[in-house]
Amino acid sequence: MTPTDICNQALDILKEAEITSLENDNRPIVRWMKRNFDTSRDSLLSRYDWNFALQRVALAADTVAPAFGWRHAFTVPHDCLRVLPVTACGKSEGSPIRHEVEGLRILTDAQGPLKVRYVRRTEDYDRYPTAFVEALAAYIAMKCGHWVTGKVSYVQVAQGLYREAIDAAWRIDAIEGTSPRAADDDWVAQR
Repeated sequence: MTPTDICNQALDILKEAEITSLENDNRPIVRWMKRNFDTSRDSLLSRYDWNFALQRVALAADTVAPAFGWRHAFTVPHDCLRVLPVTACGKSEGSPIRHEVEGLRILTDAQGPLKVRYVRRTEDYDRYPTAFVEALAAYIAMKCGHWVTGKVSYVQVAQGLYREAIDAAWRIDAIEGTSPRAADDDWVAQR
């Protein structure tokens, strides 16, 4: 799977001719897709907690503390698109840690290492689940549909396919893994 393949799926939705490469084609639609592909991919990745794009890391505190308001700062990894809620154990059902994300840093009074989960930018297209590829293709078609075809009806079709793909992806993601049990909760364990 390549960005060109995903863009061709978007063009299929719009009933447009396929492209051979995002790099070697100078048609207006190809230039549009080349300009917008990375942004569209990152936007869709950051909107949801896609299982394939989740990453765990234990961050060491920065050597320079925030100027005010918090005692510690932790720089997020370069591939971080969105930090998930920060908890004491690093799990989604753990006890929340007061914090705020400011720029590329997490500010908090908690000491390191800080266990963080985040949605990461991933460019390994062969590891993308089919449901995500369908959602991304529909999202791109939705964004460029009117510009390419001049028809609102194609945009509406793309919107419908996007919603269906997102719903399917969420159902699939929801059954990958186990739900946390109440007994696993930090609060219950402390009692």
